[in-house]
Amino acid sequence: MGRQQLASTSFVVRNKTLKLLFIGTLSFLTIAPVVDAPDADAKLTTVGFADPLVLAATEIDRQSFRVDTFIPKRLKIPSIDINAVIQPVRKDRLGRMDTPTKTDEVGWYQYGAKAGETGNVVLSGHLDDLRGPAIFANLGDLRLGESVTLQRGKKIIAYKVVSVERYRLEDVPLASIFAATQAQRLQLITCAGPYDPELGYEDRIVVTAIATT
Repeated sequence: MGRQQLASTSFVVRNKTLKLLFIGTLSFLTIAPVVDAPDADAKLTTVGFADPLVLAATEIDRQSFRVDTFIPKRLKIPSIDINAVIQPVRKDRLGRMDTPTKTDEVGWYQYGAKAGETGNVVLSGHLDDLRGPAIFANLGDLRLGESVTLQRGKKIIAYKVVSVERYRLEDVPLASIFAATQAQRLQLITCAGPYDPELGYEDRIVVTAIATT
């Protein structure tokens, strides 16, 4: 009899335990979604990055996997009447980008990117010489959106001007011009500003363009 009472009591306890578990589970399923539901207007925090470190997927697809690269031989800027030969240049004795030997030609920095490559294609040209204006005399007149092309034979790549800036010589953003980037950019540089007989021109004009083809 003692065993039957014990078994009966155990059965009642188990039934009560199961009921409590069932009620607790039902309460959780009924209440939890109401308590924990996120605000419908809540938005995730976003983080911005400076250009050109982050590119849209379409830009990366178009720019990062281009294989048809070439050393540019001609620069064309129709809006300021430039159709110039490009010659490769290295560094001068002070470790700076050298300038072309002819004032009617443009220098391509051979340690930078080639046309069609991801990176900065850097070209420099003279503002003037003793006879008058040189190849980049009107570089500062370029406007945003205007077209610039690099060419070698039948190979051609087009760029669109996105920035025209003038800097004091000590403020030129060398890292932005020469450093690695995931974009396909063209940098055009020339002198500007007051002329110092010992130091040369005190300003620089920097035109930045991005590849469109």
